[in-house]
Amino acid sequence: MTVSVIVATYRRDNSLKAALESLAKQSYTDFEIVLVDDNGCEEWNERVSKIAAAFLGSFPDIPLRLIVNNPNQGSARARNIGIAEAKGEFVTFLDDDDIYLPEKLKNQLEYMLESGTDYSITDLELFNEADKLIDRRVRSYIKAYDSTSLLKYHFMYHITGTDTMMFKKEYLNKIGGFDAIDVGDEFYLMKKAIEGGGKFGYLNCCDVKAYVHTGEAGLSGGQGKIDGENRLYEFKKRYFSKIDRKTVKYIKMRHYAVLAFANIKMKKPIQIFKNGILSFSAQPIECCKLLITRKI
Repeated sequence: MTVSVIVATYRRDNSLKAALESLAKQSYTDFEIVLVDDNGCEEWNERVSKIAAAFLGSFPDIPLRLIVNNPNQGSARARNIGIAEAKGEFVTFLDDDDIYLPEKLKNQLEYMLESGTDYSITDLELFNEADKLIDRRVRSYIKAYDSTSLLKYHFMYHITGTDTMMFKKEYLNKIGGFDAIDVGDEFYLMKKAIEGGGKFGYLNCCDVKAYVHTGEAGLSGGQGKIDGENRLYEFKKRYFSKIDRKTVKYIKMRHYAVLAFANIKMKKPIQIFKNGILSFSAQPIECCKLLITRKI
């Protein structure tokens, strides 16, 4: 079974090299790399082209196809372009600043084949720039696998982490791939996968090192983070009538906690206080737990 690894890249070179090198170390060898250059800039296009050429020179037996977007399409569309070009029966993703451990493809593919699942997810470990483990996202809250339960877990805790997802390509095409939203696109993809009726699987291990860049802003930080979180919360509110009251309170608590943490990074004390109070008032005990663990 061939696995297509979609690597969408934007304005990164050294970390992209490390990401590709981690693929060269995979114990499972029947895979291809679809590298999508979404820089929309001749200078960066040339950098990525040289990185791809150097990789192929060092690892000629690993299929790698380079696709150049012009103009820039954004991360969600870039991944969809990669999916459309993928030739494998299974599709997974690697962000250009993260790396796979050597058993990632082997472990997840074997699990999916043995369990007959259409899509799966693993645990997630987050590291800082000093390569120190700062957080571990373990999905121990997943106790039931029916769509109603999975959707509840997803709305509460976010069953996400693009690097940790693997799909049968047929099922990924069926649900339509990523929505063209660059903040929270992985949340919406998982939501569609759950509602699409496919068989879900959770592999309780982590073969991915995902990196958190504290100094970066962009869409995933600052006002972009706040705008994306607010849009996501408005989306979740459409489902509140179908969810029990305790779960709704948790979702509200988490939403305002996320905003408060974003405000801390932006140094906005009034908003920190306001969103902190709203979070605490929604579910005081769970809010305190979240503050202690910072798992948001």
